[in-house]
Amino acid sequence: MQAIRNVAAAAVVMMAALWAVAAQAAERETLRHFLEVTGFDVAITSMQQGAMAGPGIAGDAPDAFGRQYTALAERVFDPDLMLERAIDMMEAVMPDELVQHGVDFYGSPLGQRLVVAENESHMTDDDTRYAEGQVLLETLTETAPGRIEDLGAMMDAIGGVDASVRAVVEVQLRYLLAAMAAGTLDIDYSEAELRALIAEQIPDIRQNIAVYSMLGAVYAYRDFSDEDVHAYREALEEADMRQVYELLNAIQFEVMAERYEVLAGELSGLTPEQEI
Repeated sequence: MQAIRNVAAAAVVMMAALWAVAAQAAERETLRHFLEVTGFDVAITSMQQGAMAGPGIAGDAPDAFGRQYTALAERVFDPDLMLERAIDMMEAVMPDELVQHGVDFYGSPLGQRLVVAENESHMTDDDTRYAEGQVLLETLTETAPGRIEDLGAMMDAIGGVDASVRAVVEVQLRYLLAAMAAGTLDIDYSEAELRALIAEQIPDIRQNIAVYSMLGAVYAYRDFSDEDVHAYREALEEADMRQVYELLNAIQFEVMAERYEVLAGELSGLTPEQEI
């Protein structure tokens, strides 16, 4: 009889474990669906494109290592790996109600149109996007100042320039510290010294982020009516949506920082290319 009870207890434990695995798998599928519906999956995976293009965070490494760097960045910034890390973090910090809030808005007709436009913008060459954005901005400044105001408010609602500056500074710092630890960079600074050096660049970083964020927004939403843009502003300014973006921004920059730390460590294995 005791043996039967032991077997029954073991079966219950096994079934509980299987249910837990199934529940976790279902939760990850829900989060994967959230990423697809909101377009955040493209925001994450497009980091590969930015890392491969350079120079950005990696400084002169793309020029120094050429095709070796491109191949390394493509591997380190693997889209599937980055999405899995994003889901790991979302599992830990994203409440179900915020997931549903994001799906409800971005799953709406307007939301889906916005996601298509934002995804297209993410994957557009920077030179093209910013050049067209500059032309559009000059026109809108004269003809539709209210639209410019809405776009600025939208950017503030999803984190604003200051939050982006802080994140970029931290990513840059973590990259440099990892590069020094790996011997990739022939410098020897303390973290405090690096922070001081990067701090000198913050005014330029802030200006660049402010300018290019606006140019990107003008380009991304160029085919939307003023009414649609204003409706999007109102949606982004809701308290729940602000929380959604606060978490998504933190996740995106953490994934970026992790990948650049790995990149910095592996650059030491590359050989500078010689010009023929």
